[in-house]
Amino acid sequence: MNKDKKVKWGILGCGKIANKFASDLALSQTGELIACASRNELLARSFGEKFNARLHFNNYLSLATCQDVDVIYIATPHSFHYEQTVLCLQNRKHVLCEKPMGINTVQVKSMIAIAQKHNVLLMEALWTAFLPVIREIQQIIKEGIIGEIRHVKADFGFNADHDPSGRLFNPDLAGGALLDIGIYPLFMSLLILGDPTEIFSFVHKVPTGVDDECTVSLKYSNGATASLYASLNCQTDTVCKIYGTKGKITIPTRFHEQDHFYLQLNDKPKTIIHSGKTGLGYYHEIKHMNECIQLRKLESPVMNFDLSLKLVSLLDKIRKQAGILYPGEIPSDLV
Repeated sequence: MNKDKKVKWGILGCGKIANKFASDLALSQTGELIACASRNELLARSFGEKFNARLHFNNYLSLATCQDVDVIYIATPHSFHYEQTVLCLQNRKHVLCEKPMGINTVQVKSMIAIAQKHNVLLMEALWTAFLPVIREIQQIIKEGIIGEIRHVKADFGFNADHDPSGRLFNPDLAGGALLDIGIYPLFMSLLILGDPTEIFSFVHKVPTGVDDECTVSLKYSNGATASLYASLNCQTDTVCKIYGTKGKITIPTRFHEQDHFYLQLNDKPKTIIHSGKTGLGYYHEIKHMNECIQLRKLESPVMNFDLSLKLVSLLDKIRKQAGILYPGEIPSDLV
């Protein structure tokens, strides 16, 4: 694709997160919203009018086959990601799929294989990975400024309405704290410390069979550890702390979308570092996706396939320990 030509986007699903994504897409200099789709025709029309999409559809096949669209953002509940991503990939559309990309490793491996077969780009939309804060922290760690990393501590929790039919608690929608918000603390540990050698998890389940609280302890080959917590029952600090032998980094509340962090070297005053961000923060993953498409890349160098596979494998292992299976899954699906 010509680098001077804007990438043409479609959005599949017109809910809350799609609205946030579309508002940041409007800030993009390299991409533009062309079309949206929802099974609810009135919702699709109003979404299109709100964000100036000239096309709106009341079914997903029409979006997947739309010749005016280069890439599709999947913004539906977890349980639909696989089916809808495959539909788009098979119609040779690039796909940015909201996290978690699939609900288990079997699905994610299949999605990657289909993307590779059709020579299109597939990327998991874990927007935190692209924030300037995270990129700057990764560089600080790489340069050894806070020494060897020995511990990562992160949490994410809020008071949710315990509606059994709602997205967060409905097993048919792959609900639960772990996949919805626990993925953020888990991702931070994976990004900073890599794959753990041991996983200890403590999960509380609700009557629908999904989890509303999850505590995870991880151990690594060098002896480093991580302490992670996710809850749909209480408002937590939602902070990430990274402890090294020479100092620590603290990403303050709502760490997963933050624009600044604190650096404190041993016996030195704490300093604040403003990394900034554009819009709500989705802008940065949109910019990256556009660049990858314009450069004809078939895999992101940031949120690559290996990282997505390692992340979903960790989610699988925790669910396996807790005995959580979603409808249609069998135990062997959890690698």
